[in-house]
Amino acid sequence: MSKNIIILGFGRSGTTWISDIVSKITGKLVLFEPVHPSVTEHVERFAYATITDRETSSLLKDFYNKVLNKQHRKMWLLRNHVPDRLEHINPDFLTMLWEECGIIGFKEIRANFMMEWYLENLPGKIVFVIRHPCATVASIKKRVNFWEFGWPYTYDLFLGKTLFNEHYQNHPIQNCVEVVRRADSDIAKYAVMWAITHAIALPELERLGLPLFFYENFYDHPFSSSREMFNYLGYENVDIHPSFLFTPSMTALATVHGLEVPEQVYKQKGVSFFWDSILNEEEVDGVLDIVKSFGINLYDKHGIMQPSGYSVQAISPFHWLPRMMET
Repeated sequence: MSKNIIILGFGRSGTTWISDIVSKITGKLVLFEPVHPSVTEHVERFAYATITDRETSSLLKDFYNKVLNKQHRKMWLLRNHVPDRLEHINPDFLTMLWEECGIIGFKEIRANFMMEWYLENLPGKIVFVIRHPCATVASIKKRVNFWEFGWPYTYDLFLGKTLFNEHYQNHPIQNCVEVVRRADSDIAKYAVMWAITHAIALPELERLGLPLFFYENFYDHPFSSSREMFNYLGYENVDIHPSFLFTPSMTALATVHGLEVPEQVYKQKGVSFFWDSILNEEEVDGVLDIVKSFGINLYDKHGIMQPSGYSVQAISPFHWLPRMMET
């Protein structure tokens, strides 16, 4: 088994849920977003970064080593492993968790462009989770105070690390500068961030030979999808207890996935259930148009698409990946 399990994905894509499943099946802690203002003073340097210089690489490696060796014992890192909000938890209980529990890895939503760096500096297995862009945007829209750096500063920071970063000056995302300039609403800007993230990350996953995990597969087929993930992580022979999948560790903030949606409603609406009462038809079309402008054709209004010539699967040697934009 690998020493580290690193769970990545755009915010509101199911990374917390997947990290909770991994934590339960391994019996160890998946730390909650080390690249966060509550944990590191260097958060703006690390967030959304592509690590290309030796100084940042050294600083980041030292930071993660301290986190994984329990030298950084910030309360935020245990956010998904306590039964209530962090501010309501007795510090002695947190100390007990640090002393008694092992660490298997961490999950991040601001480190999707570090995959090669992770493989070189923190060897392990990467689990990259993707969710329908409309569901993701709708979830952000209804989530109060989602952006830790504030909004729209987070958007400007993100674009500065991607579209306006010289590292990506020859990347196909440059073909969409006008699309970004026309994004004049918050919803459009959320869609731009989703699209840029995956326009960079999906080809990188392919290049590195890493699988892609669909949130929708876990939601529709929780046991078989989790089993595929466990096999990939090297836990082929473990049993899956229902609590691993359906009962969140942090009951104050997480949801019990799949149990609160009337079956007939979900069957009728499909994945659009997640945005039906939040985004209107024009907003849905706008999100999908932005995503398609960046050459990402994995999703339509009804859920996961299967582009001609590709097979969309949770675990795959990238036969599923639609051709991205040409440079």
